[in-house]
Amino acid sequence: MAPPPEENAPPAKTARKRTSGRAAAPTGAPKPARARPRSAVPAAEAQRPDRRADILESAEILFAERGYAAVSVRDIAARAGVPLALVGYYFGRKPELFATVFEHRKVNLDERIARIREVGAKGPGRGRVEEIVRAWAEPVVRLHGTASGDSFSLLVARTAWDPGPEATAIIERFYDPLVDAFLEAMGAALPGTERGRLLWAYEYAVGALLMYVADKRIERLSGGTATAGDPAVFEPFVRFVSAGIPAAVEAGDPAGLEGREGHKTK
Repeated sequence: MAPPPEENAPPAKTARKRTSGRAAAPTGAPKPARARPRSAVPAAEAQRPDRRADILESAEILFAERGYAAVSVRDIAARAGVPLALVGYYFGRKPELFATVFEHRKVNLDERIARIREVGAKGPGRGRVEEIVRAWAEPVVRLHGTASGDSFSLLVARTAWDPGPEATAIIERFYDPLVDAFLEAMGAALPGTERGRLLWAYEYAVGALLMYVADKRIERLSGGTATAGDPAVFEPFVRFVSAGIPAAVEAGDPAGLEGREGHKTK
């Protein structure tokens, strides 16, 4: 007796679904989040170069007025009149924007370093001191006289006195090379002078320069007859600093630098 037809039939093949080799996510499991772009901004906003300039100018002014720690990215966006996301689109985070403000002005700093080195290459001579001081200070006073230069002068002064890590990083990155160029040139002009004395002389000089261009108290004390950074008094400033540097480095060792055990200067 023949078996029923279904018993003679070959076993049915089970269809297999192709898989990617990954375990299927359980039903109801959240899908992995997609990577978000740096900052999503309308295309029309991103294509306006004036927006970038507005942000940079607003950042410089606010950082100068309040200091790095007291300014938020939202403050900068509000002053520039741009969407908050646009700041991140152009500059990233706040520390990167802060650095870009100084990078934007670096051509002025590069000019100072180049001019100082040019004078230093001339060799020794007391007359070189005034040339170095002029090369070091004149671009600062010239920039201060521009439309936005006064805010940058104030920003440099505030950043130099700010003990925060962001400000310290800016000074090290942008201004330590200037100090090195100044000390090298002064060492060539006044051979045999101990570097520690030259470093103190630089500190005295930079204090005078920052007060000259950034301290507006002179306007109140003078009853409005004097203004901070006035180019008309640049020559007296140069003579003042140029006379002070040799006097400072030749006046014994008031700071005790030469005899201090383990003393190092940068």
